[in-house]
Amino acid sequence: MEILISVVAKIAEYTVVPIGRQASYLIFYKVNFKVLKDHVEDLEAARDVMIHSVERERGNGKEIEKNVLNWLEKVNEVIEKANCLQNDPRRFNVRCSASSFPNLVLRHQLSRKATKIAKDVLQVQGRGIFDQVGYLPPLDVVASFPTRDGEKYDTRESLKEDIVKALADPTSCNIGLYGLGGVGKTTLVEKVAQIAKQRKLFNNVVMTEVSKNPNIKLIQDEIADFLNLRFEETTILGRAQRLRQRIKMEKSILIILDNVWTKLDLKIVGIPFGNEHKSCKLLMTSRNQEVLLQMDVPKDFIFKVELMSENETWSLFQFMVGDVVKDRNLKGIPFQVAKKCAGLPLRVVTVAGAMKNKRDIQSWKNAFRQLQSYDDTYQMDAETYSALELSYNSLQSDEMRALFLLFASLSGNDVEYFLQVAMGLDILKHTVDDARNKLVTIIKSLEATCLLHEVKTDAKIHMHDFVRDFAISVARRDKHVFIRKQSDEKWPTKDFLKRCMQIVLYMHDELPQTIDCPNVKLLYLCNKNQSLEIPDTFFEGMRNLGALALTSLKLSSLPTSFRLLTGLQTLCLDHCILENMEAIEALQNLKILRLWKSSMIKLPKEIGRLINLRMLDLSHSGIEVVPPNIISSLTKLEELYMGNTSINWEDVNSTVQSENASITELQKLLNLTALELQIRETWLLPRDLRLMFEKLERYKIAIGDVWDWSDIKDGTLKTLMLKLGTNIHLEHGIKALIKGVENLYLDDVGGIQNVLYQLNGEGFPFLKHLHVQNNANMKHIVDSKYKRNQIHVSFPILETLVLHSLKNMEHICHGQPSTTSFGNLSVIKVKNCIQLKYLFSYAVVKELSQISKIEVCQCNSMKEIVFEDNNSSANNDITDEKIEFLLLRSLTLEHLETLDNFTSDYLTHLRSKEKDQGLEPYASTTPFFNAQVEFPCLDTLKLSSLLNLNQIWDDNHQSMCNLTSLIVDNCVGLKYLFSSSLVESFMNLKHLEISNCPMMVEIIAKEDRNNALKDVQFLKLEKIILKDMDNLKTIWHHQFETSKMLEVNNCKKIVVVFPSSMQNTYNKLEKLEVTNCVSVEEIFEWNLNEKNSEEVTTQLKEVTIDGLLRLKKIWSGDPQGILSFQNLINVQLESCTSLEYLLPLSVATRCSHLKELYIEFCENMKEIVAEEKESSMNEAPIFEFNQLTTLWLYGSDKLNGFYAGNHTLLCPSLRKISVTKCAKLNLFRTISTKYSNFQDDKLSVSTKQPLFIAEEVIPNLETLKMAQADADMILQTQNSSALFSKMIWIGFSSYNTEDATFPYWFLENVHTLESLLVEWSCFKKIFQDKGQICEKTHTQIKNLILHELPKLQHICEEGSHIDPVLEFLECLDVDGCSSLTNLMPSSATLNYLTDLEIKKCNGLKYLFTTPTARSLDKLTLLKIEDCNSLEEIITGVENVDIAFVSLQILNLECLPSLIKFSSSKCFMKFPLLEEVIVRECPRMKTFSAGNTSTPILRKVKIAENDSEWLWKGNVNDTIYSMFENKEPHQYSREMAHESSPAWFSPSSSYWECVVL
Repeated sequence: MEILISVVAKIAEYTVVPIGRQASYLIFYKVNFKVLKDHVEDLEAARDVMIHSVERERGNGKEIEKNVLNWLEKVNEVIEKANCLQNDPRRFNVRCSASSFPNLVLRHQLSRKATKIAKDVLQVQGRGIFDQVGYLPPLDVVASFPTRDGEKYDTRESLKEDIVKALADPTSCNIGLYGLGGVGKTTLVEKVAQIAKQRKLFNNVVMTEVSKNPNIKLIQDEIADFLNLRFEETTILGRAQRLRQRIKMEKSILIILDNVWTKLDLKIVGIPFGNEHKSCKLLMTSRNQEVLLQMDVPKDFIFKVELMSENETWSLFQFMVGDVVKDRNLKGIPFQVAKKCAGLPLRVVTVAGAMKNKRDIQSWKNAFRQLQSYDDTYQMDAETYSALELSYNSLQSDEMRALFLLFASLSGNDVEYFLQVAMGLDILKHTVDDARNKLVTIIKSLEATCLLHEVKTDAKIHMHDFVRDFAISVARRDKHVFIRKQSDEKWPTKDFLKRCMQIVLYMHDELPQTIDCPNVKLLYLCNKNQSLEIPDTFFEGMRNLGALALTSLKLSSLPTSFRLLTGLQTLCLDHCILENMEAIEALQNLKILRLWKSSMIKLPKEIGRLINLRMLDLSHSGIEVVPPNIISSLTKLEELYMGNTSINWEDVNSTVQSENASITELQKLLNLTALELQIRETWLLPRDLRLMFEKLERYKIAIGDVWDWSDIKDGTLKTLMLKLGTNIHLEHGIKALIKGVENLYLDDVGGIQNVLYQLNGEGFPFLKHLHVQNNANMKHIVDSKYKRNQIHVSFPILETLVLHSLKNMEHICHGQPSTTSFGNLSVIKVKNCIQLKYLFSYAVVKELSQISKIEVCQCNSMKEIVFEDNNSSANNDITDEKIEFLLLRSLTLEHLETLDNFTSDYLTHLRSKEKDQGLEPYASTTPFFNAQVEFPCLDTLKLSSLLNLNQIWDDNHQSMCNLTSLIVDNCVGLKYLFSSSLVESFMNLKHLEISNCPMMVEIIAKEDRNNALKDVQFLKLEKIILKDMDNLKTIWHHQFETSKMLEVNNCKKIVVVFPSSMQNTYNKLEKLEVTNCVSVEEIFEWNLNEKNSEEVTTQLKEVTIDGLLRLKKIWSGDPQGILSFQNLINVQLESCTSLEYLLPLSVATRCSHLKELYIEFCENMKEIVAEEKESSMNEAPIFEFNQLTTLWLYGSDKLNGFYAGNHTLLCPSLRKISVTKCAKLNLFRTISTKYSNFQDDKLSVSTKQPLFIAEEVIPNLETLKMAQADADMILQTQNSSALFSKMIWIGFSSYNTEDATFPYWFLENVHTLESLLVEWSCFKKIFQDKGQICEKTHTQIKNLILHELPKLQHICEEGSHIDPVLEFLECLDVDGCSSLTNLMPSSATLNYLTDLEIKKCNGLKYLFTTPTARSLDKLTLLKIEDCNSLEEIITGVENVDIAFVSLQILNLECLPSLIKFSSSKCFMKFPLLEEVIVRECPRMKTFSAGNTSTPILRKVKIAENDSEWLWKGNVNDTIYSMFENKEPHQYSREMAHESSPAWFSPSSSYWECVVL
């Protein structure tokens, strides 16, 4: 029964209950929809509340939780579903009505659906309870950085990439940038951070500014913000620990610390460092490199942010200002304004912002004027000034600030100069050496702050212009410094002078009688006025001077007021002519005396009374006599400099009293720590100086007459140059110096066969540079077999090794040196060591890890560079062991006639293997460099005169992939340079030069297998030079397509430079030079059947063609439709005697960019542009050379016009015209003759159209050279004087009639004229006497050139006054004036003459009289050549002083009658003379009859380009030695053939210096 009941119940559950639920959908239809409506309204209310919460959170900068957003989305979905159901139109069909029965099925469906949706609504509403609606997102520092796509600059881009590489380097931890304030460090790290984020180098990037006064809590907060960290801790240490924990949770993080001023304690901040969290990297910026070093940034990961280049500055300026800079009305002033921003981005942005919308030129001019002047401190923009002031105020000490201001005030001087001045001002104290060390430390600190440029080898101190302007403004404000640079600058008020502490004068005018400056401590006077004199009373008002510097003054005696300067501590007299110096004895407090490059024969005895002197600098001075007991009296002397002097020291063994001191006096200088000394002979040096030498901490000592002081390498403290002529083991003092020497030069030093063990048994532990020359006994530098018990490392820090003319040198290293010997060697140069068979053994090469440069020349026994020694050969398979020169960048091998291979191991082992295997010996040509040797960093390779060289590389050579420059010369066995398969191994090659390889037929050899060139190009090749190649038949290969420059000279077999097969392969070529190729008939050959689909424009800009005697055409046909040459800028054509025209018509009509055109000695050329035989042009062609500035035509006798037919030639930019020896060419016509003579379209041969209309062209000309006919034509123009408003240079040529008269009209009417050339004419007279000159003459020429005027008797007549036209003459060049008997009237003064060149004037017996010579204060260059009758340069009265105070270069060549420079007993002074050439003057026995002072001259050369020179202590003794040892000269100038005078060449100095 119970079972039955349970069964019935179960049936009821599955039947009755569902039936009831289904029935309820019908019965409770309305109720279900009412419930749905109520639930929806509740859900909508809940949704609105949530939306309000979302809006509130978003308003607080929060991101909305994803589950909230998902819930709102679900809410919207379910509400929309409910609304759709409630609004379902079918609901009207389920109602009861009288007319119809309800649709029960639909009623059931809708009611059921409403019930389900209601449940969904309840369910969704129940899920709408959240712990939080929103959250604060992590801050993204990178997203906040500004992006400006227009700012991309090469230097900044490369620096960014370097920094990013450093960040990606697994070994890096801390990276740093430093640079001036405002240079763009912050912007740069922001962009680096963006790149790092894009490349996913870090999971997180955070940034904070540290600032000058770090706020640790603020730094912690900024970093925490980016990490979404909220501190609960209140103490700095607690927050630091929490921050450190949080940072360590990051997988990888970059922390940028911007603007770090001092060392920041990372532990206190809470930043993990070192191994604490290896994936945490720090990128720091600072103004000071030293701060970055203190922050443990390795030097390899410190980057300096330099100023922007001029182009980058302009680009940024344009970007910031906008298109206003393109306004033509502004006339380029915006560029000048940008330039004055000096590359400082902060300044660029500031100035550009101020000028952004200004289009009026007045505003731009005002901005430029403000930036140009630093006189007013507030002219500098506030941002730049404040940035620099912050750096200045942050300098560590008052000393540093004072020196920084001094560097700016006296900019351009060297470190030693500033040391001397600073000690005089008491900025630096203590001993001289202590002061120097302090100064160097301060300089390095200022370099680290970027306030100074890095000091280079010249030791000059420089800073950026705007930094100097800032410093000068501060110096004026705080130190009352007065700087006067121009003569028109006013002197300051008396009140300012009384406060003034430093005065800097660059004098162009006269000095006042006195200046009342009671507080002045420094007076620096640099003289720019050769006649300047210091008044006797000048120093009366400045008695507190501590430092006085006078430069380029003639001081016959010191002013009497000089004695009042009793507190003076530093006196610098540079480039002065000094005579009476008695007043110097009053300067009893003087510590430093400097007479650098001053002219003085005898050291004044008064100097010996300066008992407090601590430094005496006589370097480069003209002192020859040092009286006894002066130097020994200076017992407090710490430093004595007598380098590059010619002092006549007394023989130490002499018993005769002399006017000369002995070097033994140095022994009494017990405080001496620095010495520079030059001694011509060894015997002048005492042998008991050991104790004195051992105390020296700094020295430069040259012994012998072969040394040039300028050869001494800067940067070393201890230099010794020895030519003893004796056994060095007897010179104990010198051996004491050798112990610690850093820079050693040896010449003819006896007693040495082995440098190492016989000179320094300790291995030269301090030696950096070793130069050994002219020693016949020396066999080894290191002979490790000499003393086998030696264990010292040999030359551990040696950087440079130079070996020259050691005729018995057998080995550099004999035997195996100890490990790490030569470990720092960077450069080795070996020349003329004729017994040397190899450079290194294989074992030594392995130790040369730092070698970067190798030069080997004229070693005619050398077989290989690297030699397999016995130890290496023990290896059975030596070819498996690589010889690596990992850092070698430059390799030069020259004149090595016996050299077979770089290393012979490969060849030797290959042949032995073949023999062992019973094979025929390897007979093929073996490569010079084989696979065993690797040069991964080699940049430059030069191979010259290697007579055994047949092949440089094998075809698979890969080890020179970074080679950029390759020079191959006189390698007679080479048939080609590259195989085509080898080209791809030289993808970085930029410069290729081949010369004197007579067997070479082609540069790139064809592949044997298919007889075709492999289609691979040199990707970076830019320049190709081919010279003296006798059999080369092909110049251009398609592999050269990237080349921009091609130079071809004396290649005899070349007929066509660019054959038609290369027609489209030279489009990138920009410069072409083809000279002296006797077989060349065409330059560009065309295949007219292979026209391009469209014309291609070449990039050719410069063309030079010279000495192509068979050249018939440059272009084989008209290139129109094939190639366009519209980019031509400069065309030079010379000595092409077969060429009838230069340009085809299509080229000439499209040369719109042509600027310069030169044609010389083209004897068959009739027109410049070819006339088209079958021209389709009905109208006369128009040649628009709108940019042509220069037209030069010379020596083309058949040239009669520009174009044979009627034409128009437009040259609106023409500024220079020179036409010489073109007899048939008419240069000008006047407007009045324009139509009268040339009305017919068909011109007769006799009436060729002249080039130009005078009235149209001449007003724009600056330079004009013409023949007589053209000058006469000009004089026919109306109002001709008005045509020459811009003319500064005029030349007259070819006035060939016997009665030719110089056209003086031009000198009277061309008032702008500066230069005059007169040549190839029969003038007897050019200039007028003063009394004949018309008063209206205003012309004053500066440059006068007189060439080939055989009848000219004088420039100005003797006894007359000089023509006023010549009063301001600066340059005079006279050549080929054989009738000239005197240069100028004997009373003439030439106060402004700077350059004088006289040549082939055989009537001259002298050049100047004494009065004229004494007026030549500005003469800097004097050249006299080929004057057969010239006996002396100066003639006149005796016993006077003649000072050539500016003369620097003196050339006396081919003067067979010259006896002396001056036969009068005058005291000749040449304070600046530094180059003298005396050649072929056989009667010249002495320079001058009187004393001659040449303080800085240290050599007399026998030819301008000859390295041979002589010096015997003074110029008189040197000339006498040359006379005594002269050899007969084989060369005669008359034998030399010159196609044209050098001054006719468009590239000569004549055209560049005088014309331009």
